Amino acid sequence: CSVLLSLHESSLCISRCYSCHIISVHTANNRTMRIRAIEPEDLELLYTIENDTSLWWLSSQTAPLSRYHLRQYIASCEADIYKDGQVRYVIEITSASGQPTPVGLIDLFNFSPQHRRAELGIAILREYCGKGIAQQAVAEIIELSRQVLSLHQLYAIVPEDNSAALSMLQKAQFKQGAVLPDWLFYASEYHNACLMQLFLQKT
Repeated sequence: CSVLLSLHESSLCISRCYSCHIISVHTANNRTMRIRAIEPEDLELLYTIENDTSLWWLSSQTAPLSRYHLRQYIASCEADIYKDGQVRYVIEITSASGQPTPVGLIDLFNFSPQHRRAELGIAILREYCGKGIAQQAVAEIIELSRQVLSLHQLYAIVPEDNSAALSMLQKAQFKQGAVLPDWLFYASEYHNACLMQLFLQKT
C-alpha cells in the first residue's frame, strides 16, 4: 500500500487508505460532500493523483504507478487501520442535480496503536482546490479519529513555505510543534518542514 505525501501548496495535498464509514456534510453551492470507502471505480482518481510528478518530492515515490498496480492495491486493502497501519477515504461531492464526483483522497497513515497517533494526508484535484473541500474533509476525519478510532493525536508534516496548507490546518486547531530543518529535498535544494499536531479529546 505505497502512496503519497504531505500538504502541498498547489493542491493542498497529503496522503495514504479506509473503510465503510460514510460521513456527509453540506458545502457551499448547495453541494453535499461525503467521505467514503475506495471502490474499484476510483481507479482513475488514484492514477491521476499518484502519477502527478509535481507531488513526488513530498513523498518517497520515485516512479509512476500503473493501473495494474493500483487495481491490486484497491483489491487488497483490508480497510482496517490495525491491519494495514493506514486508512484511506475518497472525498466525493454531489451537486444539486445529484451527480457524484470524486475529487480527492484523505488518509491516516503511519499509525501507531501503542501511542494512538496517525499522520494525516489529503490530496485534492487541482480544479477543486480553493472551494473549502479540504477544510471540510479534515474536519470530518478529525471527528472520525476522535469518536471512532479513539486516537490521541493527529499530525502532519508540511513544507514551511506552504502557507495555504499551514493556514488550513491552523483553522482546524492544529498547532505547530517543531520546525524540521532540511526535511524535504526538491529541485536540488533542501526545504524545512513544520510538524503540525492536533491533540484529540472526547467531546
